Amino acid sequence: MSEDSMGMDNLDALKEGLMPFFQPIVEISTGMITAFESLARYKSADGAVRSAAFLFHESKLSLETQRELDQFIRLQAIKQIPSMPNDTRLTINISPELIQYVSDQPVIRTVEMLDSEGICASRVVIELIESDGEMKGLSKLVKRYREKGLRIAIDDFGSGFSHYDRVIELMPDIIKLDMRLLKKALLGGRFARVAVQSIVDFCEKCGALVVVEGVETEEEFFFGLSCGAHYMQGYLFSPAVEHFLPRDTFKEQIAELRTSYFNRTRKAMRMTSQRNKHLIKTINGIKDRSHVVGFIRTDIEAELATIENFIRYYMTDYEGNQISPNYTLQDGLFVDEGTPFENINWSWRPYFCKASNARRAIVSDVYHDLHSGNSCKTIVVRLGNGEMLLVDVLVSN
Repeated sequence: MSEDSMGMDNLDALKEGLMPFFQPIVEISTGMITAFESLARYKSADGAVRSAAFLFHESKLSLETQRELDQFIRLQAIKQIPSMPNDTRLTINISPELIQYVSDQPVIRTVEMLDSEGICASRVVIELIESDGEMKGLSKLVKRYREKGLRIAIDDFGSGFSHYDRVIELMPDIIKLDMRLLKKALLGGRFARVAVQSIVDFCEKCGALVVVEGVETEEEFFFGLSCGAHYMQGYLFSPAVEHFLPRDTFKEQIAELRTSYFNRTRKAMRMTSQRNKHLIKTINGIKDRSHVVGFIRTDIEAELATIENFIRYYMTDYEGNQISPNYTLQDGLFVDEGTPFENINWSWRPYFCKASNARRAIVSDVYHDLHSGNSCKTIVVRLGNGEMLLVDVLVSN
């Protein structure tokens, strides 16, 4: 039956092929399935199954029809909760725009369905999907869900309606990362990478669990781990399927992925540690001989040339005023980068303040360098000739 020939308000025809499928959500630390997201599917007369999203985005359907279809598929999913594995939850997508209000209060159909089926509300997570609903209505909705014992998740955080102010107001138990943001970050999007990490940091500080959804490749899985995600779901494990899978279905797969991530991370950290040791040893070596009479700037360049991922170096006085150009390495020679340095003062940088009182070199946090367009860090050391040496090095993603 085509979308145009269904008779858009013929509910029986619309419901005939509508059914819930379930995509597992896995816990990284144990490898076990901890929840299943209920997703609406539509089975055609020929047996082909596809997403039923078109039913809820089709302008020819009235709001009342969409609401009834939503409640129909939700009830079908809830009826299957007794067959779920123990210690798992069902995640149900709710569009705030489909919620009914009576006397300015939301009607909580999901709780009515759970009560009618004799199912404990603690087995259900309400996942609020993208909406332009105003905050007052959402707050009332979430408050009612919490009063009934339901947990709250925010879907696709980082896009659409899920801004920080809304998260602060709604205080969700779970935040699901927007996969578009994740994929941009993996493609090298600097702002996306920073955004993903800041979102995870924000969630952890707020006490919300992080789910990365739409994970399709090992690299996406590894990136999720590097950001600190607690749970993942996606085609790397399983698409949405008609029946619930056993909890330990992906335990071995996740254990292997964790081991692979651990080994590659440990190797990368070992290499970084070796580079850092050489870097600090080189900079501190320059400091140790900077007290010698006759020490001049060009004396240090042979040593700086041995630093891996070197970007530039420059000098300031003890008060942070830059007193030399920026020197970069090109074809084995140090040349003036051409960046204006007159009247530049770096004393306000936290790492400069630390280095001005430190006996050895200080390494800054990673930041974005505006001149090179790369992530970098700065090593600062106080020399014995009245100058401060600052060296910028590239940080690999």
